[in-house]
Amino acid sequence: MKRLLLSVALTVVVSGGCKKTRDDGGQYSQGGNPSVGGAVQGVRGAVQRVVVENDLHQLHLFMVNAKGSLGRVPTPQETLAELSKPDGSRELVKLIEDGSLVLVPNPQEEGLWAYAKEAPTTGGWVLTHSEPRRVTPQEFAALQRGGS
Repeated sequence: MKRLLLSVALTVVVSGGCKKTRDDGGQYSQGGNPSVGGAVQGVRGAVQRVVVENDLHQLHLFMVNAKGSLGRVPTPQETLAELSKPDGSRELVKLIEDGSLVLVPNPQEEGLWAYAKEAPTTGGWVLTHSEPRRVTPQEFAALQRGGS
């Protein structure tokens, strides 16, 4: 799946063409092509955003099901314990353990449940009671205060 997403993203970047400016002594003078590294980073970033969205969707399904069986939102410890089982999601466990994905310490029934580590500072993916979605830093702060 990641390979397919990477190839699609790479195709989009490559088909965009070259955006070099005229040779006036600027960044693209002397024949080099510094944008290749940036294109690769852009593709990796796009793939990572899709992967995080997919992972948060899986986490959302898990937490909604757990909430139904427990009668409340599972704690981070309960969530990690269940995901660590053989039939759980190793990818989600890895993201949580390395800090890329943060589980909210005391998730509320209708509030913020988890978020990508960059969400508080630069915006990014969050998981609420209703769905995974992208937010700005300001929207993240409102979610932490209990807003929607």
